[in-house]
Amino acid sequence: MSRLRERLRNALGWGSDSRSVPDGGVVVEDGEGTDAGTAAADEAVGPGEEGHGVADEAGVNRAATLAGAGFEQVFNATSIPTFILDCDGNVAEWNESIATLTGVDRDEAVGHGHVSELFYPDGRRADTLADKVLDAPTNADEVYGVEPCDSARDRYRDASTMVDRHGEERHIEFTATALYDDGELVGVTEVVIDRTETVNERDATSELVAEVRETAEAIGEGDLDARAGHRDSFEHLDGDLIRVVDVVNRMADNLDELSSGVHEKARDLDETVEEASAAAADIAENVDEQNELLEESVSEMQSFSAGMEEVAATADQVDSAAVAASEAADEGLDASEDAREATEDVVEIGDELVESVGALSERMDDIEEVIEVISDVAEQTNLLALNANIEAARAGEGGDGFAVVAEEVKKLADETRGYTEEITESLDKLQTQSAETTTAVERSHERIEDAGTEIETVLDSLEEIADAVDEAAAGVAEVARTTDDQAATVEELTSSLEAVRERSDRTEDATERIVDATDDQEAAVDELIARVERLDAR
Repeated sequence: MSRLRERLRNALGWGSDSRSVPDGGVVVEDGEGTDAGTAAADEAVGPGEEGHGVADEAGVNRAATLAGAGFEQVFNATSIPTFILDCDGNVAEWNESIATLTGVDRDEAVGHGHVSELFYPDGRRADTLADKVLDAPTNADEVYGVEPCDSARDRYRDASTMVDRHGEERHIEFTATALYDDGELVGVTEVVIDRTETVNERDATSELVAEVRETAEAIGEGDLDARAGHRDSFEHLDGDLIRVVDVVNRMADNLDELSSGVHEKARDLDETVEEASAAAADIAENVDEQNELLEESVSEMQSFSAGMEEVAATADQVDSAAVAASEAADEGLDASEDAREATEDVVEIGDELVESVGALSERMDDIEEVIEVISDVAEQTNLLALNANIEAARAGEGGDGFAVVAEEVKKLADETRGYTEEITESLDKLQTQSAETTTAVERSHERIEDAGTEIETVLDSLEEIADAVDEAAAGVAEVARTTDDQAATVEELTSSLEAVRERSDRTEDATERIVDATDDQEAAVDELIARVERLDAR
């Protein structure tokens, strides 16, 4: 072993006063007594001539020199786990750092023929990177697929996992470098870097990023209840980095609160927009009605204007007609005076007729009394004739002449009675007609009196009409004077209404745009509410 160390010492280029330690090919300082410009590991480790033979027994005195330089002490001083395999694959050096990593002491490791058994507690035998480089120092990348990191120095890199002496999985990265002595391969040094903390931190960072990303995506998709959780792996991260979780959660809380506020405000805005939309619709409807009314007003004013022109044109005719009416009223008043006088005469004649009819009725009564007397006389005469016939019958033949006279008297009495009855019937009819005539005359007299009263009333009305016609004639003349002014005013008003109609048309267009904008705003608010409700529903 001392001879191997001597050869390794030569391979590493350490002088008797060297103060450097091997660290996977790290350069060493020049010692006193050595030639200035003596190369360190880069020159000592590099391959020599083509082909590398196995080290022989030459140079055994170098081990003593290496031992004198405190090789073991210097090798253990490095904090990076490092071991060296000799050309036969046996462990030649095993520093304290790698002993701590694997839990295998140096005494147990040095001379071990299968270094993989020292790394894996289950005792598996597998080629380490050092074994691979030892087997193919110049083309291990081609033979074993490892990564070359410095082809000029036959240095390679690889990574793997292992279980340490505490049973915990460790992530390790190792670098193996071939060692040469005068161009001959004498061994391989392998530096093992424990990257467990780095890997754990990296994985924890990835998990943290994934947690934050998933939470953010969930929130982005509308799940406002999504929150980032703290995982056990986060213990490998710095506290400032872990606070990102709390920041994201506070952001989610604020967003949830903001969403609730937005939902409430959106509801209020929706109500306001609905009111505005209804108001805009009412305005539009009112504007439509206003336009229709203006159209009707303009049409009516145009018709009215034409009518006013006709009125103005016929005002003089109306004035003339009013004067004629006044004259006719005066003539009617005069005619009414004549009618009143004639009515008074008729009333007087009616009074006389009533008196005459009354006198006639009285005389008819007298005639009736005379007829009654004549009827009584006829009755008496008939009785006398009857008595005479009775007496003549008693007298016999001497009474025949008397009987003849009595018979004639009886005939005369019968005829008188017949005529009297006829006269009585005629008189009754005449009395009936006289009574009817009297009644008719009385009614006519009453009507004539009523007509007289009405004529008086008509005369009073005609006088009032005459006065009113005079006033109307004066008013019509005034109307004729002012109609022309009104016609001009109506024309101006019609022009103003047409201007208002044009402005109303522009107002209607603006109102339609307002209604369209309000509808769009209402649709946008409805969409906002729908989205907020979908967020709340999730």
